[in-house]
Amino acid sequence: MDVQPDAPCAPETIMSRHHSTTGLLAGLALLVSIPAHAADHDDTQTLPSIAVTNSAERQKVLDELRSMPGATGVRFGDDYRARTVIGLGDVLGNMAGVYAQRPSGQEASKISIRGSGIAAANIRGIRLLRDGLPLARLDDLNEGIYADVMTAERIEVYRGASSLQYGAATLGGAINLVSPTAYTSPGAALRLEAGSDGFRRAQLKGGKVFDGGLDAYASVTHYESDGFRQNSAERSSRLYANIGYAFSATSRGRFHLTEERYMGEMPGTLTLAQIRDNPDLAAPANLAANARIQTSPRWHLAYRHEWDLEGADKLSVGVFHTGTKFDSPTALVRALYDAVDYGVSLRHEMHGSLAGRGNRFVWGAGYSRGKGDNRLLFGIPFVPDGAVNDRRSNAELYAENTWQATERLALVAGLQGTQARRETINATPPFVFEYPNGSDSRTYSSLNPKIGAIWDAGHRIQWYANLSRVHEAPPSVSFRTSVPPPAADARTLDMQRATTAEIGVRGGDAALSWNAALYRSRLRDELLAMPNMLMPTQPISVNAASPTEHTGFELELQGRQGLPALDGSLEWNLAYTWNRFRFDGDARYGNNRLPGIPDHVLQAGFTYRHASGFYIGPSVALGSHWYADQANTLRAPGYGVVNLGAGYVARSGYRVFIDARNLADKHYAATADYVADARLQPAGVFRPGQTRALFAGIEIFW
Repeated sequence: MDVQPDAPCAPETIMSRHHSTTGLLAGLALLVSIPAHAADHDDTQTLPSIAVTNSAERQKVLDELRSMPGATGVRFGDDYRARTVIGLGDVLGNMAGVYAQRPSGQEASKISIRGSGIAAANIRGIRLLRDGLPLARLDDLNEGIYADVMTAERIEVYRGASSLQYGAATLGGAINLVSPTAYTSPGAALRLEAGSDGFRRAQLKGGKVFDGGLDAYASVTHYESDGFRQNSAERSSRLYANIGYAFSATSRGRFHLTEERYMGEMPGTLTLAQIRDNPDLAAPANLAANARIQTSPRWHLAYRHEWDLEGADKLSVGVFHTGTKFDSPTALVRALYDAVDYGVSLRHEMHGSLAGRGNRFVWGAGYSRGKGDNRLLFGIPFVPDGAVNDRRSNAELYAENTWQATERLALVAGLQGTQARRETINATPPFVFEYPNGSDSRTYSSLNPKIGAIWDAGHRIQWYANLSRVHEAPPSVSFRTSVPPPAADARTLDMQRATTAEIGVRGGDAALSWNAALYRSRLRDELLAMPNMLMPTQPISVNAASPTEHTGFELELQGRQGLPALDGSLEWNLAYTWNRFRFDGDARYGNNRLPGIPDHVLQAGFTYRHASGFYIGPSVALGSHWYADQANTLRAPGYGVVNLGAGYVARSGYRVFIDARNLADKHYAATADYVADARLQPAGVFRPGQTRALFAGIEIFW
C-alpha cells in the first residue's frame, strides 16, 4: 500500500539533498569497529552475530499491551526489516484499524487510525513519539517522514484512548517508536539495498557498551530514488544516535540526537483515466515548475531520565527540542517555513494495593510550545509576498488507574485535562482574508474521561471494553478559516470532540492468535473541508456542520504451523478492517460517506521458513472502492495488489532478501486530495500507488 503529500500545506515533512556523511561514517565506523562489551542486563540473544529481540522480551512487550482495555498493536524491527521498507506506510499497512499508504511510491505516508485526520494529506490527529516523547509538531499535524523506521527497535500503535498513558487523547491515538540501544543492538551492521526506479539505500549502524555505565548507539542512512513518476525523485540523509549513562543501579538517562535532510519532488495529482493509462505522468504544472520540497535540515534533540523507586514504581522526566526548515518552490509560489517545537514531560508509575487487590496508578504532565514563520514568495510584479507567523502551546495533565478487582477482572479509569493555545501574528497578504486584523488567537480547553474493563476468560483469552472521550484542537496553521468577503466571515474553528465505545477480544498462542475489536465514535465539529465558492479548486478547513460517525470492525489473525516433512514451518497473518465513516443528517450531504478511505481493507501474508534459514512467501493487499469527495460524486475503484518476498538468514552473520511489489502491475489510486464536491474540481485529484517494482538487499552483522 503506497502514498505521499504534494502540498506545501504539509510543510515540515522533510530533509535536503546535499549532505556530507563522510565524517559521520568515519566516526561511526570507529565506534563499531571496537568489539561490543556484553552487559549483565543484556536482553538479546544472537543467531551467530545477528542480534534479534528474544522471545522473552517480545512476550514482555505483548503482555504490557494486553494490560490495556483497548486495541493496540506492535511491529518489531527484526521482522519488518527482513524486507525493504521505504516508509512508515510499509510497516503499518498490515495492521487492522490503520490505513497507511505511500502515494506515488514515495517515502512520506498518509496514516489514518480509525478515520483520524481523514481530510489531511499526511498525518493529523495522531501523536508521533520516540520513547514516549513528542517526535514532531505538538499540534499533531505531522508527516510519516519524521518516523524513521530504520532506527526503531519496534513501533507501537495505541488507538484512541489507549494512548492516554502518554498524555495523548485524540481520535487516532499515538504511534511510539522505541529506540534501539547498545544493549538491544550490540555490535555493528551494514545494510545495502537497491531496486527499481533508481532506488538505493545504505545504512551503517552499531552499538557499544562501555565500562562505567556508558553505552552508545548510532546509525547513518542515505536514501535515493528517481521515482516511478515524472518529477518524483527523493534524496535523504539521516543521522540518529543515542547515548545512555547509568548514574546508579536505580538512576539512568539517555540523550537522543536526530539530524535529517530531505529533498522530495512533488509529481502532483492525476485523473482516474490517467492513472489507468499512464500513472508515470506528473501533473503538467508540477513538472513545469519542478515542484519540490526540501528541508535543510530537520533536527530533534531529546533527553529522558528514569528513576526506579520503591518496588516496581518508576519516575521519568523528559525534554525535547525539534526544528524544521523547508523550502518548497511550486508552480505558483515558493513557500519558506521555519518551525521550532520544544517541551517537557513528567510520568510517574506507582504499584500498590487497593482493598487488598493489586493496583497500578500512572499520572503525568506535559507542557510544550512551538512557533512557525511562514513566507510565500510569488515572484510576480505588483503581487506582494505574504507572511504569517503562528504560535502554539499545549498543557496536559493526565492520570490512569488500573485496579485488579478480582482474580480475572481489572477495572481501568482515567482522566486527561488539556489546554491548547493557537495564535497567529503579523499576517500579511494573501492571509489578510483570514486574519483581517493581522492576528488572532484562541484557547481550547478539554476534559477527557475514560473507563474500561479487562476480563480474563482463561486459556489466554481476554475480553476488553472501554468508553472514552477524546479531542483534537485545530493545527496552528489553520485554526482560523475563511474565504474572501462577502462569501463568508472569518472565524476560528472549534475543537473536534469524539465519544468512543469499544469492545474486543484477544487471545491464542503461537499456533493461532487473534485480536478483534468493534468500536463506534460519535464526533462533534469534526475537522473537515468544505467548498470555497470563490475558488472551487481550494476547499477550506471547517468544522462539520452536523455530527459525524466513525464505526469500524478490526480483525487480526496470526498463526504458525510446523511442516516436519518439509523441515520448516508456515507462518501466516491476516488483517481485515471494516470502516463506516459518515455524516449524520448533514444539511448539505445527508448521510453521505466521508471520503478518502475504503470501507473494506484486507491484508494477508504467508511465509514458508526452512530450518536452513531460507524463507519465501506472497502477500496481498485488497481495498474496496471509495469516494473522493463529500458529495459522493467521484468514486475510486477498488484495488488488489500481490507481492512476493524471499530471503536467507545465514549462520555466518548476514542475511539477503528480495522484495517484489505489485507483481501484476496494477494501476490504482492510492490516495486523493480531499475534495468537497468533485463536480467543482476540473482537474484530477488522485495519486497512484506503487507500480511493479523489485528491491533486493543484504545486511551484514559483526
